Amino acid sequence: MSQETHNKQVVETYHYRLWRDGDLSAVDTYWDPAAAAKITGFAEDGLSAVKADVKRYWGAFDTVETRILHLLADGDSVVLHWETAGNHIGPYDDVAPTGKRVTMSGIDILTLKDDRIVDCVSMWDGLSVYDQLGVLKIG
Repeated sequence: MSQETHNKQVVETYHYRLWRDGDLSAVDTYWDPAAAAKITGFAEDGLSAVKADVKRYWGAFDTVETRILHLLADGDSVVLHWETAGNHIGPYDDVAPTGKRVTMSGIDILTLKDDRIVDCVSMWDGLSVYDQLGVLKIG
């Protein structure tokens, strides 16, 4: 198996453990403690941003479904194009629970070393999410 194929499998396993199964230990298992991370909507970076993003999402949504739309690898980098949906049952930032089913999508560019994520840029369509929650009116 090539290193690129192996890296894709690592990212796929991580993604489904965390975002489908709600296994929060996947963050500590798959992220290097000194990893760099830039995530849409978070001023902080690194592992603290990852954990804040996970806490925010799992506190706001249940009945979660996720799927990987594309998974591409080049050397130590893996590009993950994902889509996740859940029922809005708790506060999401300043938005009170709406009960609405919300679908979000994004792209993560991950760099791996020794089966651990050492760098990540995560971009997701926040405008669409807030529009679905009824906070914005676009289009």
